[in-house]
Amino acid sequence: MIIQSKNVYFEEKLQPLQVEITDGKISRILPYGFKSIDRDYGENWILPGLCDIHSHGYHMCDANTATEEGIREWMKYLPEEGVTATLPTTSAGVPWEQLLENVKNIARVIDGEYEGARILGIHSEGPFISEQFRGAQKVEAMVIPDRKKIDDFQKACNGHLIYVMIAPEVLENCDVIRYCREQGIRVSLGHTGASFDKCTEAREAGAVSFTHTYNAMKGLNHRNPGTVGAAMYYDDMYAELIGDTCHVSPVAANILARIKGKDRLISVTDSVRAKGFPIGVYNTPEGIISVNEDETCRLENGALTGSAAKLCHILGKEIRISGIDVVTAINSCTCNPMNMLGFGNVKGYIKQGYDADITVLDGNFDAIQTYVGGVEML
Repeated sequence: MIIQSKNVYFEEKLQPLQVEITDGKISRILPYGFKSIDRDYGENWILPGLCDIHSHGYHMCDANTATEEGIREWMKYLPEEGVTATLPTTSAGVPWEQLLENVKNIARVIDGEYEGARILGIHSEGPFISEQFRGAQKVEAMVIPDRKKIDDFQKACNGHLIYVMIAPEVLENCDVIRYCREQGIRVSLGHTGASFDKCTEAREAGAVSFTHTYNAMKGLNHRNPGTVGAAMYYDDMYAELIGDTCHVSPVAANILARIKGKDRLISVTDSVRAKGFPIGVYNTPEGIISVNEDETCRLENGALTGSAAKLCHILGKEIRISGIDVVTAINSCTCNPMNMLGFGNVKGYIKQGYDADITVLDGNFDAIQTYVGGVEML
């Protein structure tokens, strides 16, 4: 199959090219108009498939209470927003033993056959959080991490735990972060009031990222740079951003994007189980939640509790409202999460030999076609 557009994202430029797909791989990048084609996407953007590494749920299914049927429905939906790869993400929402039991269902889906976006692994955003910065997560579900807790989680999900968030101030030392690094698990810092020095200690132990930067973390002060200061200061660490213009103001989003640059920003949805439902009010296990026109989800008191946003729309808002440059915004949704997780040698780029995970976005940043392993999803 050969597809083409006047705006193919190749080598960090939107340019007229053809992309040839053979046996699920990108086999060649060709000049525009060079060969007869199967699909001509005109002026629409052909991008690497989007990757959402921080996504809790969809249509009343979430990672905490996952059923195999719910996970399969969720993965089948994701290409509608251009997402070809994801990490189902847990939180401090259910008791520890229940969480371990339910992530087994995610592992069964990963290890079996399913349609849609590929599950790269499992992301634990909770329960290893601090009480003060827990946000909408439940204090009674908090767990202090140690090596046994990591091993128990990894055993429950059959080795698929690849990304763990930890609030480092709950630790006496950062040995558990070092242990995660030794096991090949990436560690992010989040839901935390950690000082700059504690973040430095965590970085030296192996932490590589910050979870939804600005949200649920100690802010930047000129005498106490805090967690946000550490996220901005360390050039070698990634920073997640919920770029929907609601969780973070456009100005703050732009500042973070400029500081992290085109190689270290990662855009995420932080979507919750209410995603996929029309605008309205819903009774969920987390309480009464409203799904709003701005694609946010809020508790009855108005507090944010995640999003219902599509990643393709977040990309559009980052470019059009927050003024983030196109290369930084696209990379934050494609190659940067893949590189952080260690998949950047096979996914995240339109490049010869890479998996043919591709999305096509129109002028409204809606996905008009998504390919997963070269197969049309829409």
